[in-house]
Amino acid sequence: MMLVCDNGEGQDILHGAIQPQGSNSTTTLYFRFRVDPISDSASKSIADFEAGFMFFYNGEEHMAIGSTRVAWAYCAWPVSKTEKGFQDLNSARPDPPYRWEYIRANEPLYIAVKVQYVPSHEAHITAWLSPDLAQGATEVNQPTNIVTQFDANATFDQIHLIHRGGVGGGWRFSQMIAGTSFEDLLFRHFWQEWWFFAICGTVMLAVVAGMVRLFERRRALVQIQRLEKERAVAAERTRIAQDIHDEVGVSLTKISKLSDLKEFNGNVSEADAAARRTIAATARDTIRAMDEIVWAINPENDTLKEMADYLVYFTKDLLRSTTISCKLEVPLSLPDIPVATEVRHSVLMAVKEALNNAVKHSASNEIQLGLEVGGNWISIVVADNGKGFNLDQASEVGNGLENIHKRMSGIGGRVEFTTEPGQGTSVKFHVPIGTVKSIL
Repeated sequence: MMLVCDNGEGQDILHGAIQPQGSNSTTTLYFRFRVDPISDSASKSIADFEAGFMFFYNGEEHMAIGSTRVAWAYCAWPVSKTEKGFQDLNSARPDPPYRWEYIRANEPLYIAVKVQYVPSHEAHITAWLSPDLAQGATEVNQPTNIVTQFDANATFDQIHLIHRGGVGGGWRFSQMIAGTSFEDLLFRHFWQEWWFFAICGTVMLAVVAGMVRLFERRRALVQIQRLEKERAVAAERTRIAQDIHDEVGVSLTKISKLSDLKEFNGNVSEADAAARRTIAATARDTIRAMDEIVWAINPENDTLKEMADYLVYFTKDLLRSTTISCKLEVPLSLPDIPVATEVRHSVLMAVKEALNNAVKHSASNEIQLGLEVGGNWISIVVADNGKGFNLDQASEVGNGLENIHKRMSGIGGRVEFTTEPGQGTSVKFHVPIGTVKSIL
């Protein structure tokens, strides 16, 4: 005999997955392996050889599944020292008149083996040649002509892959699997393989990354479109403010000048003089209202500083024609906080209402305008040192107070009135920081 293949001491290709089995074992083990014959025995082109999957115990050969020198076919060796003790491992394609199917080179097939250990007895062996290993297959629905059963000594502490005999013979073993049920031997669907999960994971990550990128791009596009829209609206607001100032403002100023009696040298009746005075006053009031509108719609004024500056300007201008002095407690330096047009307009109208009430009804000689920024609120105070009043009996300013409440609640703010007869009046406006933002 000539040794075909020798890998020395060998290696544990199952990596400790199968534990040694002794005479008292009760385990049931299943094995599956793929064999690829190197030579063709049917053509008698090879010398005698043995190839198989063999159990060893204490260095002694026990049961094996493979091809023997005697059979020249697929068979089982129940006893290592009995040369003719092999069993036919029946083929799905018998080759008459021979009892066994000869080994055909380069025609790989699978062999499955079941080993049932019985304490103090030989193990019961079941072997299948080219079994159905598709998903859903079981050991009981295998064709009867591919199975053989026998009892043999299957105790082992090692499993050897045997190649011995003539030159050129032997088997290539691959895809070896060991398990505890027949289902462990079945071929997995491609979607059950690790590489499929890896591909799916990679694809999912790519899809998620793509969706995130698409979402970011769309969000950036929406933001760009919003900014462009804001710029367009701001430009339109600037144009409207400029047109009102240039066209309407100039015309109203001209009407006011023409209505002034100083522009006329001739005599006029008292009725005409009164009419012209009314026209001039109306024009001046309209100019002031127009200035407020122009200031409100101009986007350049959408800041806390611009709002504070205009409140100071408006208060001084209102009190200039009266005997009431103005006391200002407004910081010269204010944080760079954007203020929406709606907020600025509502605050101006509410402060204007409070100032007008103080001028008309307080009989005071001083009005204070204050502004504070702290926490989540901006506070604006309009206070006078006048006669004060009873809030429950405030019939003269009742509508004004209601208007102030409505304007402040409309922007999420609130107002506090503090007054008593003879103690003056204080009106404190609270505007939340959350509403002080640019909303063009």
